[in-house]
Amino acid sequence: FPPYSALIPLLTVLFLYPRLYSLNTSTLGNEGLPPMVRPSYDRIREAGAHLLENGLVLILWVGSATPSKWLQEVFGATTLDGVDPTQGNLQPFDNATSTRVRGVVEEIRGQRGQYLRLNIVRQNDKSEHIFRQFLVEDKLDQGLNYTDFLCSIHKEITVLCVDTTAYRTLPIPSTMEHFKLMGRLY
Repeated sequence: FPPYSALIPLLTVLFLYPRLYSLNTSTLGNEGLPPMVRPSYDRIREAGAHLLENGLVLILWVGSATPSKWLQEVFGATTLDGVDPTQGNLQPFDNATSTRVRGVVEEIRGQRGQYLRLNIVRQNDKSEHIFRQFLVEDKLDQGLNYTDFLCSIHKEITVLCVDTTAYRTLPIPSTMEHFKLMGRLY
């Protein structure tokens, strides 16, 4: 594990811009982490599942049109209604998809050096708003999306840089003038 001080910036970045992984059978692969997609509701598919990591928690979002075979292999349920959103861990089933999805969850937990609770969110459930609040590229009711946020920060930094350039144009007193000024102050 990297030193704790090295983890702080990474966890801050993850919290501000979470990672969203596609867990669809076609993109899952055999090793390593699956491909990431941008954290936007427009990027996720109803016919699949996505894992969101923000450094503090894992959220497994399951779409309403997720194939029943995938649900059976990962959750042991044939329909989305049969998936228990209160389970904190994935039960092991004797198939490649179950092993692979559980392996992805464990790999992420291992990278963080701490146990990240797994929350399961079904599409259109009451708890889906929890998942959606971490999709930072989407505009929230009273907030900015990620791009707008970055633009506002850029504007503020630009204003600060422009304002500080005025101070740079002021004449800098010589060392002797500085000592004379300091002598008057004491």
